Amino acid sequence: MTTQLIRTLSVALLAAASVYAQGSQILTVQVPFGFHVGNSMLPSGQYTVYTDAGPGVVKLRSADAKSSVMILSIATQTLATPTTGKLVFNKYGDEYFLSQIWKAGSNRGNELRKSRREAEVAASTRRGVQSILASQ
Repeated sequence: MTTQLIRTLSVALLAAASVYAQGSQILTVQVPFGFHVGNSMLPSGQYTVYTDAGPGVVKLRSADAKSSVMILSIATQTLATPTTGKLVFNKYGDEYFLSQIWKAGSNRGNELRKSRREAEVAASTRRGVQSILASQ
């Protein structure tokens, strides 16, 4: 099966910026679609992403505090340092899976392992990548 990779880097709904709190970086993002994080399904909405919740741990919490998830991540690195924080999603058909988290001003990010559901969907659907930029 041929997989086509589409990079969409300009999908921000709000101006992109990163927020700093107590020495750890926090991203605030508006996600316009429901998405999978590991084995959890989160609805669309505004999320706060804590990348320093613990060694290799990422925490997402909805603005209304009704949805929250913690997941283990793998450290990843890029040559180009992003100027804005962003979440990167893998898109298969109509389903979105959180794939990477990048903090502004750092070439180090967090990558999530594919869940069983993502692997199943990926095997039968074309793949695209969607980036959601962090906002204040």
